[in-house]
Amino acid sequence: MGIDSREYLRDGDDYGQPQSPMSMVTKIIIVTVVVFILQVLSSDANGQSEIFNRWFILRSDGLFSGHFWKLLTYAFLHDTSSLLHIVMNMAILYMMGRVTAQLTGEREFLWFYCMSAIFAGMCSVIFYRFLRVDPGILGASGAVLAVFTLFALHYPRQRLYVFGLLPVEARWLLAAYVIYDAVPMMSAISNRQLGNSTTAHSAHLGGVVFAWLYFSWKMRFTSWWDRVVGRVQAQRGNKAGLRVFNPKSQPEPDLSKRVD
Repeated sequence: MGIDSREYLRDGDDYGQPQSPMSMVTKIIIVTVVVFILQVLSSDANGQSEIFNRWFILRSDGLFSGHFWKLLTYAFLHDTSSLLHIVMNMAILYMMGRVTAQLTGEREFLWFYCMSAIFAGMCSVIFYRFLRVDPGILGASGAVLAVFTLFALHYPRQRLYVFGLLPVEARWLLAAYVIYDAVPMMSAISNRQLGNSTTAHSAHLGGVVFAWLYFSWKMRFTSWWDRVVGRVQAQRGNKAGLRVFNPKSQPEPDLSKRVD
C-alpha cells in the first residue's frame, strides 16, 4: 500500500466529510438482499419473476433496444433457486469490500462497484453476442470479483484462509479464479458454443480486467465527477455574477497624489 492510499491524501474523496454510521459495503449488501427478497416474493411456481426478468435482467436484445439501465441492475439480482449464489457473493463482498473501501473511500467505492458491474456486463454481452446466444445475465459476481482483484493488487501476499482452513496468498487465489473462468471461455470460443455451464465466466473476467485497469491507470471516478460538477457550478456562478464595466465609477488616476 502506497502513500496515495492514506485517507488524508485522497484526491477528491470524502475525507473530512461527516461519515455515515453505516458503511457503503453494508448499504450495497442491504440493497442486494432486499432486491433478492422482492425477487422471491414476486416469483411464480417455477421460481421466475416476470417483472424482474423483463425489466432488470441483462440480455443483449434488451440492451440494444435501449434498456441501458440493465447494465447495472443485473448486478443486484441473483438466482432465487440457489441461495448459495447470493450468500457467496455477499460474503466475499463483505470481507474484501471493507478493506477495499478504506483504500478508495466510501464514495469512490460505490463508483468502483457500479462501474465494474457495468464493464463486466458489457464483456458478457459481447461474449455471448459472439457465440450468438442470449442468456439472461444476473448476479454481482463480476463486481465482487473486481473488488477482490483490487484487494489482491494492493495486498498480493496477504494470506486468506479458504474455507477457514487452507492459507493461500491473495495473488494465487486470484490466479486460480482467472484460470477457473478462462478455461471454459476458451473452450466456448473454440467450439463456438456455450456448453452446459450456467456461470457467467465472461463477467468474472470482465471484473478482473476492470479492476486491473482501475489500479494501473489510477482511476478516480469521484475526482472526475467532482471536477465536472465544479465546472458546471463555476459556469453558472459566472453567469449569475456578471458586472457591467462603468469607466465613470473608476478611481481617478491621480487620486494618490491628491490624497498626499
